[in-house]
Amino acid sequence: MIDFKNFKRPQRYIGNEWNAIVKRKKAKLRICICYPDIYEIGMSNLGIKIIYSLLNKYPHVACERVFMPADDMAEFISQGRKKLFSLETKTPLNEFDVLGIHLGYELNFTNFLNILELGGIPLKASDRKKTIVMGGGIVNPEPLAEFVDLFFLGEFEEAADEFIGVLKKYRTKEERLAALAQLDGFYVPKFYEVSFLNNTYHFEKKYAQAQLPIKRVYVKDLNNSHYPQKWLTPHTQIVHDRAQIEIARGCPNQCNFCQAKAVYFPYREKKLASITQLITKIYETSGYENFSLLSLSASDHSEIAEIIDSSYDFFKSKRIGLSLPSLRIDDVVGRLYSKLLLLKKTSLTVAVEAANDPLRRSLNKKIDIKKLFEAAKIIKNLGVRYMKIYFMFGFSQESEEDLSAIGQFLNALNKSSGLALKASINIFIPKPFSCWQNFPMEEEKILENKRKIILSYIPRRRNIKISLAFLKKSILEAVISRADRKFSSVIYRAYTKGAKFDGYRENFSWNIWEDSMKEEGIDYRFYLDARTDNFPWSFIETANMHMSSNS
Repeated sequence: MIDFKNFKRPQRYIGNEWNAIVKRKKAKLRICICYPDIYEIGMSNLGIKIIYSLLNKYPHVACERVFMPADDMAEFISQGRKKLFSLETKTPLNEFDVLGIHLGYELNFTNFLNILELGGIPLKASDRKKTIVMGGGIVNPEPLAEFVDLFFLGEFEEAADEFIGVLKKYRTKEERLAALAQLDGFYVPKFYEVSFLNNTYHFEKKYAQAQLPIKRVYVKDLNNSHYPQKWLTPHTQIVHDRAQIEIARGCPNQCNFCQAKAVYFPYREKKLASITQLITKIYETSGYENFSLLSLSASDHSEIAEIIDSSYDFFKSKRIGLSLPSLRIDDVVGRLYSKLLLLKKTSLTVAVEAANDPLRRSLNKKIDIKKLFEAAKIIKNLGVRYMKIYFMFGFSQESEEDLSAIGQFLNALNKSSGLALKASINIFIPKPFSCWQNFPMEEEKILENKRKIILSYIPRRRNIKISLAFLKKSILEAVISRADRKFSSVIYRAYTKGAKFDGYRENFSWNIWEDSMKEEGIDYRFYLDARTDNFPWSFIETANMHMSSNS
């Protein structure tokens, strides 16, 4: 037995949280799902909670969890004293039938390899005999093709029945992979040959029954799709420590740079009755005192005012705080003001993207800045202390005036509203499936110069805090997000050199990645400058592509 008191934050490893599900040896199929970051971050992920609850509804399936251990636990395990284990039953990872990994953030990929190694699972798919390593939450799977047996592309709730049906019907790993490869959304890399000739990627099936192209799967009916009502409640504080009520999926807006618009297409809403029922049930089973109405654009929900109206008395009587993290400014100033005034602890996050109107219009980002300033004053009257604001830079059409305007914008907003401001300023990455996926990323020297200009105009005030993107980290994220199968060897080499927790600035080492790319003979600039309509992910078809082709 491990004495967890010997480790920092032992709650990360103990399990047995409120509403955790422990089936022990009753189930015939054993699945472990994983978020490749520490517990506090992984437990904030809504997808992990949905899939955990969904898979455990099958009587013959035991779904457990594991997260990336912190350094002290990882060192203990690597000394050979124990394999990395699940939270629920402390079972070593290599004893599960399936290890499902959420792979939504490229800078967690080396953590993923570390989890495999600590869990006693061979890193490369070709070396595994039993466990199926399955990746989900990913847009471009190709950089991990060497390590992952099976990818699911899309929203897993829609395919869970088929997935479990295949696992029940077939016993061997190869039989299961062959059967799953015939279903929409499931991608087995070894069943495909990918080549790059004449500046074009070519995709061919090596297994006749495999799908090509592969369609991303989406939930058809959000109201009847599975959603956890017994909310998994940690013993320790996590990053997003609130109960999340998903009120819509997808986005009705048309921002040019946005990947989520395509990946989560089409836009779907939950009905008022479903939402209010979830609020009541989740409170009863968790006791959470803070709730969030979650979607990419909450106030675009056709019944947002009615949702707040119907839950107001309940929230007030239970002293529940409400977070609406993605409201449109027009709605704060207009129809929702009187309703928000009645609620406590309301917070506001606004993605402005660009401080000047002409640049913002070129991004198709529709925000009235005058109304934003008015809304800031309103939320100050609501008792809110700060506003979160998101900006981007690195667009080819932006000028020095656009960059300096960010600091001027923050200064003016702070003075006029009295709010503390938390600004996150990120670099534009032409991500797969976005409208601008075939745009080149700006050169490093240009981005570094733009970064300096932005910093020089940021006002030095205690109540204005900024988080400015670390250039090399953004470049690596862009490279991996756009890379092909050849990049698997770079990820492996970087991992063997010690790359881990690359998403944390204090752990990030550009030198490791640069050396690894050079040693593998890869010029990373190729992935950033490819101006083409053919990509490593071109064999994947999103729902909006499929619908437009049938319209």
